[in-house]
Amino acid sequence: MTMTESIKALSGKYSDAVVKIRHELHRRPELGYAEHETSRLIVDTLAALGIETRTGIAGTGVVGLIRGRGPGRTVLLRADMDALPIQEEADVPYRSEIADRMHACGHDGHVAGLLGAAMVLNELRDRFDGNVKLVFQPAEETEGGAARMIAEGVLEDPAVDAAFACHLWGSLGEGKVQTCPGPMMASPNAFWFTIHGKGGHGALPHLAVDPILLASQAITFFQSIVSRRINPLEPVVLTVSTIRSGEAINVIPGTLEASGTVRTFNEALSQVISREMESILKGITEAHGASYSFVFREHYPPLVNDARMAQLAAGAFAKIVGPDRVNGSAPPCMAAEDFAFFAKAVPSAFAFIGIAKDEADPMVHHQARFQWDDPNLSILTQGLAQIAVDFLARA
Repeated sequence: MTMTESIKALSGKYSDAVVKIRHELHRRPELGYAEHETSRLIVDTLAALGIETRTGIAGTGVVGLIRGRGPGRTVLLRADMDALPIQEEADVPYRSEIADRMHACGHDGHVAGLLGAAMVLNELRDRFDGNVKLVFQPAEETEGGAARMIAEGVLEDPAVDAAFACHLWGSLGEGKVQTCPGPMMASPNAFWFTIHGKGGHGALPHLAVDPILLASQAITFFQSIVSRRINPLEPVVLTVSTIRSGEAINVIPGTLEASGTVRTFNEALSQVISREMESILKGITEAHGASYSFVFREHYPPLVNDARMAQLAAGAFAKIVGPDRVNGSAPPCMAAEDFAFFAKAVPSAFAFIGIAKDEADPMVHHQARFQWDDPNLSILTQGLAQIAVDFLARA
């Protein structure tokens, strides 16, 4: 029996257990750095398999280690654990039992799928050399638990040679897989600004300094940064997503607060855009006798796949779903992922696994009716296992 045939057979053997884990996680969703029950379930599952386990990394993070038959390289497989502060509306029998908490991004599947890969690889450990490091990471949705896990030594003892992760993806059809060499997901920078004007009566605007008017001018000029200050071949998104000012129809408010996001695949552009935004705010407010404050925060770096690792991942998934179902040169996405920190540290690749029944009607992440079917877990389990054995088999 080939390794791929063994992976598929073992995935079938453990399928019911993996689905049960997914449902249990979905019923008890936990937010970033509070994934205590999730961590306990992971530890208990790994312990029952006899897999070496470390806990308490980045608070709730868990690391398992499967040692092969002999010395060799170490490959890291990662799953994120955290849920979102959303009240679930999906009509599923395993819906969330915690108010205002929901796995609305598929992380329950990521954990269950990686545990399934652990079950498979643990049975195959006498057929490969080297090590498989299983990383269950907290707080992907918020502060970026990947960076903290790396700072606390997750890439050492043994040293990691390559890292891989997958995301169940709602805009890709079931049974399909996408990855690409180079930039795959964007850097999700955030900004906040306040304009301090002078409040007044709505009927006497000449006696006030209207922060709403100034903010409108600034937001319009922000769009010229993308269209006139950045190379048009560089993908950039600049979105102002919140504006708060005023409480009455006949009162010009004294202040306005706004915030938004900047997305780019070029890390160096973040500082360029930040400087241009502040220059616009400074010029407009000074010209009208107002003032401003501005904060720009670089959150995650862009997720950049190593070309060789992306090719390996595409080849591994082709063995699982067939080469006609794998796109190894997919276009990048402006969403963000803190696996980017792993990708900056070691050669890495990230892949999307489709969960959409109909690509024309995608399943949107981070919303109350987000749901997907359990059979998609098998592709995640098998794909991660195949990636690990293929990497470790390379000379």
